[in-house]
Amino acid sequence: MRLIFAMFCIWSIAFTGFALDKNSIVGMWLFDDENDIAKDYSGNGHDGTPINDPEWVDDGVFGGALLFTAGSAHNVRVPIPHNDTVTIAMWGNYRTLASNNIGLIHVQAGDFENADPGSKTIGMWVENSTSLWGRIIPDGIGNVNFPKNESLEADTWYHIAMVIDADTGKATQYLNAQEAGQVDYAGTLTQYDFANIGRQGDETWDGMIDEVVIFSEALSINDLKILMDDGIESAFSVESANKLATTWGKLRMY
Repeated sequence: MRLIFAMFCIWSIAFTGFALDKNSIVGMWLFDDENDIAKDYSGNGHDGTPINDPEWVDDGVFGGALLFTAGSAHNVRVPIPHNDTVTIAMWGNYRTLASNNIGLIHVQAGDFENADPGSKTIGMWVENSTSLWGRIIPDGIGNVNFPKNESLEADTWYHIAMVIDADTGKATQYLNAQEAGQVDYAGTLTQYDFANIGRQGDETWDGMIDEVVIFSEALSINDLKILMDDGIESAFSVESANKLATTWGKLRMY
């Protein structure tokens, strides 16, 4: 019976897994290597510039993380190409709600700090009420704000994502791979070419951020769960054969 169960597990894994095209990755910033740049591990060359020296720390969800301090106006500025279908996912852990809306990410046109709320083509942040919030600006439509359905506690890691899908006409926020709010989306986003990680407007995140990844594809809940549970590197670097070998090795231990 034990052997049959093991064979069933291997068969199941062989026909499931991460189905995303690696070419849909725009950039991924793991924040594992202390440096003058925030390396883009996608190979697309979208390395980020740390602004005002956020602190590299060892206690991320997967490896290292960056520690942002609101009073120091920290962020990481990364160049990204415009896409009308986008997924942004990251881990966030705040220490204090140091201002009205501490920022996880602010996607905009131009490589400068922009305090104008109308510049956030895509934004995610935590309000000082502890509510997760977000916004998109479809082209020619104006601000579309997400509902504030979820509260985040301090000193706690959360996996936070936004999926903007031009095909379905919906944009959805997720908290720990569960839907947190959805809005209608007209299908075209206002132009952008940069993202400020750890910032929205002129308000900085106060705490840690880890494993930021952007796709030019709409991820499913199952895809988000894999990113959350396994981490970016594991989700994309382990091929099916390696997964099978690893799984078989683990099963033989029972």
